[in-house]
Amino acid sequence: ALDGDLVVVKRAKGKKRSAVGRRLPPATVVEVADRRSQTLVGTLETDPDGRRWLTPFEAGLDVELEIVDAEVEEAGKSGGRKAARKGRHEVPDGHYVVVEVIRGSGSRSDSHPRGTVVEHLGAVETPGTDVLAVLRHYKIPDDLPAEVLAAADELPADPQPEDWEGRTDLRDVLTVTIDGATARDFDDAITLQRQPNGNWSLGVHIADVAHYVRPGSGLDREAYRRGTSVYYPDRAVPMLPERLSNGLCSLRPNVPRLAMSAFLDIDDDGVIPRTHFTQSVIESDRRLTYSEVRRVLEEPAKGDKKEYGDVLDLLKRCQALMKILNDKRRERGSIDFDLPSGDIVLDTDNRTVGVKPSDRNVAHRIVEEFMIAANEAVALTLDEVDSPSLYRVHDAPSQDDLKSLAEILKGVGIKLPKDLERLHPRHLQEVMDQVEGRPEEPFITTLVLRTMQRAVYSPECRGHYALASRHYTHFTSPIRRYPDLVVHRRLKAFIDHDDEAGEGPFSLARRLPGIAKHTSFTERRAEQSERDLLQWKKVRFLAKRVGETFQGRISGVQPFGMFVVLDDLYVDGLVPIRAMSDDYYVFQPDEHRWVGSNNNRVFRLGDEVTVRLTGVSEAHRGLDLEIADLAERKGKGRGRSKGGRGRGGGGKGGGKGGGSKGRRRSGRGRSGRGGSKGGDSKKRGKGAGRRNRS
Repeated sequence: ALDGDLVVVKRAKGKKRSAVGRRLPPATVVEVADRRSQTLVGTLETDPDGRRWLTPFEAGLDVELEIVDAEVEEAGKSGGRKAARKGRHEVPDGHYVVVEVIRGSGSRSDSHPRGTVVEHLGAVETPGTDVLAVLRHYKIPDDLPAEVLAAADELPADPQPEDWEGRTDLRDVLTVTIDGATARDFDDAITLQRQPNGNWSLGVHIADVAHYVRPGSGLDREAYRRGTSVYYPDRAVPMLPERLSNGLCSLRPNVPRLAMSAFLDIDDDGVIPRTHFTQSVIESDRRLTYSEVRRVLEEPAKGDKKEYGDVLDLLKRCQALMKILNDKRRERGSIDFDLPSGDIVLDTDNRTVGVKPSDRNVAHRIVEEFMIAANEAVALTLDEVDSPSLYRVHDAPSQDDLKSLAEILKGVGIKLPKDLERLHPRHLQEVMDQVEGRPEEPFITTLVLRTMQRAVYSPECRGHYALASRHYTHFTSPIRRYPDLVVHRRLKAFIDHDDEAGEGPFSLARRLPGIAKHTSFTERRAEQSERDLLQWKKVRFLAKRVGETFQGRISGVQPFGMFVVLDDLYVDGLVPIRAMSDDYYVFQPDEHRWVGSNNNRVFRLGDEVTVRLTGVSEAHRGLDLEIADLAERKGKGRGRSKGGRGRGGGGKGGGKGGGSKGRRRSGRGRSGRGGSKGGDSKKRGKGAGRRNRS
């Protein structure tokens, strides 16, 4: 049986200690009821007997998989596949491959899995191999079917005049887009004017993808299958063909584009008395970047008025309204996460040459506030008319997680209200306000974020806890998120007074739970693949810096050691307890710390530490660290957990570690991969992906 298989087990007597220190009843697999995917990704190794074995890409997957001869497909440099080559193909050891697993009936006599190489991805040193390995591991489709590309090619390069019929013509209204410097698709534009009564009139204009991608079409089915676009440092895997995402549906400047427009009347207190939605045709006057807008607003120059004209006044209005909306959100208790992260810097050959902090400036905040307001307005409208749709929901944290958070915060002098069952998000925002500017701010912010539930898609409008919003959906990015496309179709039906949801077993209302589940899965898959690839690239970049010391902060405390996030690099590594040689350390899980038995030295979650990089594991995308000022001390101390000895090594964020297993397990489980759940910024451009923060 492999990780992910559905199995029937027989429980045995007694208990066995698990990797995280708990004593669990052992069990034996007696039948494999349903198998996971039939392919695995990894590197090849040859043993002294000449047999070949797979070392899986998935660090926590412990499987003996012997490789037998088969046909092999070569991965092209761009990610495409060439025709299969017949016969034996000698893939060098250490190269990444895709293997088809050949397994028997599941009985003990026929349980040894074997595999055949079906695709050779290449050496890890070759630029692009890491991306291919991540794509294949997560089963993310990258090549678009020929019939889908053909359907996109049949569409015009630009909207036709007949497409404008019945639409509100907004081409004469001053309109801009604000995106990352390397963004290629522009799916949202903004307008902002003052009304005669003094209120603001905010227009959020989103590319009308639904006009071209009709329900049930080949384009629609492929977009649903992908669920979302995926963004890596050197490429994007779009949900839609580039003819749509970068052309016909991209709100490029000085060309007419079809849009879905949301107009919000907003007073100076942030109250929205009226909203209006329409199908429109717009024409962006200028394509702006985040850094450009920040410079214009925070570092004005003499020539700006001549360079930007009326756009400069528009940006100043946007900044003023952003502050009003942000104050209103904070007043109602919305949480504002501002976690630092690092973007990969690539050279012309797509090799990592550095890591730079990703900034979140006034321009990001303008776009965030306007998009949140539009999302809330659409959700409220669809919910009020009881229209079957998808909503973005974020449930309150579990009581266990809140209790754990309260205990940790108590240790740093911060108290949460006693009634955790009714904890309002404003109390968590107050926690982050208290630590703003303090050394422990990143740690506390990360801790609060880890306490949160994961936001998902749902046909129920249950509200968004972190935003303290009763109504929320995703309306603003149908180019890259399938749920937004569904919402656009529902909004069109509302505008046209034509509910096409239908009835019966295949009605939209019946299908929405499945759509919500699938798109939530594809979103998680994309996020995890983006995080894995960034971690991998950072680890490879640091391989040449073994022996150097770094400042960091303890981000995780486990029975086998401590995870430390390195400052400015935003990558974590493991300090295994076996490396703590100056004393005998005791693991205290309730206090999230290790304590020296003789010297009483304490290493607690959130503490600042100086560490030395002792090694890297490219195969498992991990860093091996040691506490720098312990390195020269000699001793025989070993760590132990409460109720048992500490464990060496580490899996993915806290899996099993240990030494070698047989002929080919040396090095497995060396350094783990930590990481926290959560999103990152919308359209950050070249770097860490473009997930929506909410």
